[in-house]
Amino acid sequence: MGKATNIGMKNTELHFLSRLSAYTLPSFLIRVALVSGVGLLFFFLAMKITGDPGIRVTALEYFQVVLIFNIISESNVFFDHLAERFLPIPEKISLRVVLHFVVSLLIAVAVVFYFSVIVKEALFFSHPIVQLMMLLGLIFIFIITVFSVSLRIIEKWIYSVRQLEELKSLKLKSDYNSLQAQLNPHFLFNNLSVLKSMITFDPDSAIHFTQNFTDVYRYVLQSKDKETVKLSEELEFLEAYVEIHKERMGDSFKVKTEIDESALKKEIPPLAMQLLVENAIKHNIALKENPLIIQIQSDGEKLIVSNKVNLKESAYSEKTGLENLSQRYALLTDRPVKVRPGKEKFEVEIPLL
Repeated sequence: MGKATNIGMKNTELHFLSRLSAYTLPSFLIRVALVSGVGLLFFFLAMKITGDPGIRVTALEYFQVVLIFNIISESNVFFDHLAERFLPIPEKISLRVVLHFVVSLLIAVAVVFYFSVIVKEALFFSHPIVQLMMLLGLIFIFIITVFSVSLRIIEKWIYSVRQLEELKSLKLKSDYNSLQAQLNPHFLFNNLSVLKSMITFDPDSAIHFTQNFTDVYRYVLQSKDKETVKLSEELEFLEAYVEIHKERMGDSFKVKTEIDESALKKEIPPLAMQLLVENAIKHNIALKENPLIIQIQSDGEKLIVSNKVNLKESAYSEKTGLENLSQRYALLTDRPVKVRPGKEKFEVEIPLL
């Protein structure tokens, strides 16, 4: 339908949500700059909180702490990509968050152990300001991790919603095509036979019949890509459709309409009324002394199509047409199609949109 778009393109548009965790040079540089900048902020914050003018942290020591932050950050990025394969979001979100925290903590301990034991920087890590920076840094990394996981959830949620809309649109189009196919091929061949006979015995009526026949198929072609059409347009089409059947059934078939003016501007799915009329013709006997009369009424909010029940003995229905119509309405509105079968009257109520 007109709303259908390419899912792949939409998915690409959503990557802005998690591009910071991508393995590209720009993303890597942005992450390093962000983590280093926050490390600098923590440095000044820790200096203020400690308030000891005797504490001096060299540029090398600051670099070491910022390096630790970046190692923890990149390790989480790597773990995030790895975990996406085995612990997908949102099914394993709680486990993912806990594991990210554990990974951050273990890496921090490992790096501190390396600097304090192997590189012999124990004195450096005994500074309160460095310890405070490490604590704030771990909190920062954990917040970033939660933020990253949240972005992935949002990305997947938006993509799922858009994919669902796409699938609904595709299904809607498929249903429309299925409904329109009811006019083919039997309707086409049966009426071509009628037309052939009329050309031979009643040329004037044949011209009128051909016009209605043309109007019917023109409407089908024009509405095939539409989700809904105005009720006034559907009634014009139905008039031509009914005239075609009356040429074959004569006075044994009648359609009466009582439509409010306000309802004419409302909309319904294309060929919906045709399906209901065709359903009545298919399952009921139509005789001159006992005609099949179909009544179409509206009150501005709904349309009611009813007929007196006079079932054919050989009539068998899988109700696929009515089910098709109900499914199409389910995609367009929360208001359901109501089918009221009875021994004397069969009635279908469809919402006006």
